[in-house]
Amino acid sequence: MVSFVNLAFVGLALIAGVHADHQFTLKNNCGSNIQPVIANVNCGYSPRCDTPGSGGVPNPAISYNGPQPGNLGPGASQTLNINRQWNGRIFAQNGACGPKGESCTQTEFNLDTGNNFTPQAYDISNIQGFTQSTAIGVNGCETVTCRDVGCPCRQAYPPGDLSGCGNDSPVRGCSAGDHQFTITFCP
Repeated sequence: MVSFVNLAFVGLALIAGVHADHQFTLKNNCGSNIQPVIANVNCGYSPRCDTPGSGGVPNPAISYNGPQPGNLGPGASQTLNINRQWNGRIFAQNGACGPKGESCTQTEFNLDTGNNFTPQAYDISNIQGFTQSTAIGVNGCETVTCRDVGCPCRQAYPPGDLSGCGNDSPVRGCSAGDHQFTITFCP
């Protein structure tokens, strides 16, 4: 009976581990290969990065240390799990992008905020340059899509606009808990 109890405990631990992450599916709808990159920016724009207990968040943001997605051919997709307190960017490296997506279209995520009072945030940013049409879909939450450099502030931050569109209107919020995100390149 002890081995059954141990197996049950291990099984529950594995199930709990599965629910401790967000699932990200990266889809390539482009006509050529893309190279998605997952970049940590814990202290890039989150005040919670090094201060446990600040802002009602019990722990600081946690970096993603898993594998990078690799090359995705046209029509291909890949699914990865990213920890629930991650802050970062996902972008398609085109050779001109910096290591954290500088100079490129970026999808941005603040997932360390998903508690009962503060939604988890996500957006598309072209502030440093438009390079890619992109969409972010989230189960049970609003989809945001930017298909060209002129997409409105409601959909993405425009190139060079450091004002945040005046009111951060491109940012979407999603409830606490683990979510399934789909990032589509060339939607």
